[in-house]
Amino acid sequence: MVALVSVVSVIVGAVLQYLFTRHLENQRHHRERRAQAYADYLKAVCDQAQLGNQLHPEAHEVYARAADAKCRICLYGPAAVVHAFADFERLGARMTTPEQSGAFTKMVAAMRSDSGGVGTPTMESLHLVLLGKTAGT
Repeated sequence: MVALVSVVSVIVGAVLQYLFTRHLENQRHHRERRAQAYADYLKAVCDQAQLGNQLHPEAHEVYARAADAKCRICLYGPAAVVHAFADFERLGARMTTPEQSGAFTKMVAAMRSDSGGVGTPTMESLHLVLLGKTAGT
């Protein structure tokens, strides 16, 4: 009887360890995909800013990368990030007005929070680093 309990305990332990390890690995993979989508989108935004409003041969590729990253954010991102992204898109997905640049900053803050950024910078600090100007200017 003791041998049977020992065998069952070992089997149950192995199954539980497998299930927990698999669950943690899936969570890690999902978190990495989300963070990569955020980084890819922000890189595409920077590339678009570098191209400016002119027709550039690389523009099509940059816009395609941005669209791809947007789709991955919608697939992998939590509701708070998708809502912040939608607010930015609703305002035209530009950063020409204080309201638009504020929405962009809030979207990046939501992405940062979801990605496990250490500490909580102020919106003013994020805005200054991202856009090179203080909010409201």
